[in-house]
Amino acid sequence: MRRLEKKTAAVLLAAGRGERFGGGKLTADLRGRRLWEWAAEAAEAIDFAERILVVAPESALRARPGWMKVENSDAATGMGSSIATGVAAVSACKQVVIMLADMPFVTPDHLARLAGAGGPAFSSYEGGMPGCPAAFPRSAFAQLRGLKGERGARSLELGEISLISPSDGRELADIDTVRDLEKLASDT
Repeated sequence: MRRLEKKTAAVLLAAGRGERFGGGKLTADLRGRRLWEWAAEAAEAIDFAERILVVAPESALRARPGWMKVENSDAATGMGSSIATGVAAVSACKQVVIMLADMPFVTPDHLARLAGAGGPAFSSYEGGMPGCPAAFPRSAFAQLRGLKGERGARSLELGEISLISPSDGRELADIDTVRDLEKLASDT
């Protein structure tokens, strides 16, 4: 298990509707496991002090051992409300790593590197665009709890941020459509 220097929480966002997928996205099979379990297992390989699973009220997802399931009653309004709900559930941690449940190939190493950045840190996408997964110190929690609707953490004034590139760009692949899932399932 990867050790973290600071007491850190993982917040796994799993409250999206998956409309472009046609529903049931997070429970869809990817190489013998439900899609959301890939990201959960990456987080479980790190000694996160807390693991929080944010779901919509009608979600059929059940928290795995070691996870606290939290319902976002405003899930339909967008990711910002899920981030706010997840961060509000964090108790005594010094920082949080926010993850997306539809990113099956993110690695424990990448999550640990984000957590070890020492301040706000985003994953670096092609062209240097910041995105999720991302890590935030406790000093940013109030801003994160204030997010609403589709406004994500990139919209916040966080001062200097770090951009962390994954070892392999495929780690940041996410699933939006059935075709995305089929393509990732067939890639080796």
